[in-house]
Amino acid sequence: MELYLSEKFVGLKQFIQIKDIIHTDCDLYNKDTGELIFSFKKNVIPKELYNIDKKVIKYSKTYSTNRGDAAGTTTKEGVLKGMENWNNYPVDVVDKDGNTLPQNHNQSTSFIKMKNGEINKRKRSNQAMSNSIGGYDKSNVYPCRLTHWTQKHLKEYETVFPICEKVSDLYFSYCPDKWLKQNEKYEKSPPQFTIPNTNFSTLTINCDFQTATHKDSGDCKDGMTCFTVKDLDNFEGGELCFPTYNVGINIREGDLLIFNPHTIHCNNLLTKNGRMSLVFYLREKMDKCK
Repeated sequence: MELYLSEKFVGLKQFIQIKDIIHTDCDLYNKDTGELIFSFKKNVIPKELYNIDKKVIKYSKTYSTNRGDAAGTTTKEGVLKGMENWNNYPVDVVDKDGNTLPQNHNQSTSFIKMKNGEINKRKRSNQAMSNSIGGYDKSNVYPCRLTHWTQKHLKEYETVFPICEKVSDLYFSYCPDKWLKQNEKYEKSPPQFTIPNTNFSTLTINCDFQTATHKDSGDCKDGMTCFTVKDLDNFEGGELCFPTYNVGINIREGDLLIFNPHTIHCNNLLTKNGRMSLVFYLREKMDKCK
């Protein structure tokens, strides 16, 4: 099935529920530009490739506070959850000057004010079970690197290579032009920071994470992102949605979605937990690493 739809305006950092859900193979194009927005294929990834190490699954269930717009506008409860056991525990969510954020603010990151009055200067988003493994390009704080978890769990990391390789092969089969453009950047990237025999550098693993409307600004601008899910406990809901086109996709284990990560996307609410998502992509600045 092919769809040609016009894009409508949708703001960022919003939690939206989309009712029109796609359940079959489908390619969506922007009606006005002809751009491919996503290609969805059912039952193309062998189930045995989802047999990844238990430590990888456990890591997907670890909370992080670096998800930005995807975690929505920050709230005191969303940021401080689980920090009450700290010795100098945080008591409020504030701006960089230490002012309490108003209820109607629109920031996806904020700072925390400690019990002793100090302001912790690390920016934080709402907490979410979402983490990345593999390579990462240079930031203002860190050099190009394998993520900290990856460096400590190289054997466990290698258990995701087979599914990464299959997804990359399928990506080439269904979207060869985009794959080749992305591969140009991949070939210029240091091999120690990329996933071998693919054109990816990074795998983000999420567990039961309902994302707000966002774009993935760090992904390769000329390529696409690939997406599948591992069913941990017969999950329900959580469809990946493209609200500017008013459609969502019911992605199950074995399915593959190839999509433009710079198009606004989000998730519907999970009505039953047990959904681990795997997001395969190449970091935009990876070819600048030495």
